[in-house]
Amino acid sequence: MTSSNVKSHNVTYDPDAVVELLAVRSKQEHRALLNAVEKLRDLGVRLEPPHIKPLQGVAGSALCELRPRRGDSDWRAIYRRVGTFFVILAIDRHKNFAAMVERAQHRAGRYGGPP
Repeated sequence: MTSSNVKSHNVTYDPDAVVELLAVRSKQEHRALLNAVEKLRDLGVRLEPPHIKPLQGVAGSALCELRPRRGDSDWRAIYRRVGTFFVILAIDRHKNFAAMVERAQHRAGRYGGPP
């Protein structure tokens, strides 16, 4: 496959998610998060588990969990597709998952459509 055959998808970060990404102290985990976002950029909706997981039970949100290192990382990012691009809404440790989802739901409203 040549680079001309690779489709790159637009991925952006909510400003608050940027702050959360910069707070990741471990260079290794920071790199793992960036690699996961790069996979999303490369594959878009074709990115499949275990790299992502659609969030069930989050009413009308279409939120997905980005899972660095095929889910072996303690860190997660929550994102959603908005039109032709993906927006990273929240980043945190998996142990803070419920609070991260709540922040992502709130921030999703900034991008139109259902939160």
